[in-house]
Amino acid sequence: MKSDNRYPGGGQLGLTLVELMIALVVISLSVLAVYQMFITGTELISEQYYRQYALQRAQSWMERMHYYETEYDTVPRGLSGTYIDTLVAESDEHVSVLARCTVEIEHSDEADPITGVPYYSDVRVLYEWAAPSGRDYNIELRSKF
Repeated sequence: MKSDNRYPGGGQLGLTLVELMIALVVISLSVLAVYQMFITGTELISEQYYRQYALQRAQSWMERMHYYETEYDTVPRGLSGTYIDTLVAESDEHVSVLARCTVEIEHSDEADPITGVPYYSDVRVLYEWAAPSGRDYNIELRSKF
């Protein structure tokens, strides 16, 4: 008995060239999508690192203001200004990112009649930067001391 390459239902075994090309296109698109997700995930992890560092820097400014309030009963208005801060120095894992730090200090209009020290200081710390991906970010902390 001679065997031919047919299923019992009459179809042939194997794939045609068109079926093979369609399968390759589908697999290629799937691999491309997974690769793009990997790249996007890597960028988001780096950007989260920058946000974390900017938040730490802004908190550091607020802690400094709290120190002045605790030790000297007022926050010096002379600390207001705009500063350039390096969020992350260039390394093997990260690209160097510069941020603009804006510190605004406003004292209350009313002051203690004896010491002349304002009753409170309104402090705002704002960090703004552009991530290597091109997305713009900012972190703002505000408090009254």
